[in-house]
Amino acid sequence: MRKYQYKPINCVINSAFRKIFNPRSQETVGVCLEMIGCLQAERTIAIRKRQFFKNKFRVIHNALCWVFVAIAKTELESC
Repeated sequence: MRKYQYKPINCVINSAFRKIFNPRSQETVGVCLEMIGCLQAERTIAIRKRQFFKNKFRVIHNALCWVFVAIAKTELESC
């Protein structure tokens, strides 16, 4: 996914927390997200993608699969 595609997903997450907790600032929403353990979309998608590639392609000795694993790892580290 591109960076601009994460923005609407994060907006939905933030809007849901705004409706639940009714905070006055975005910083309060961030604190609520951290306390509950809800990660931003970029981080969650990167973690799931890396786990998928790591679990599914671990036993396959295909160079293309290893490229996807490496890309998922760099995405996770960049978050």
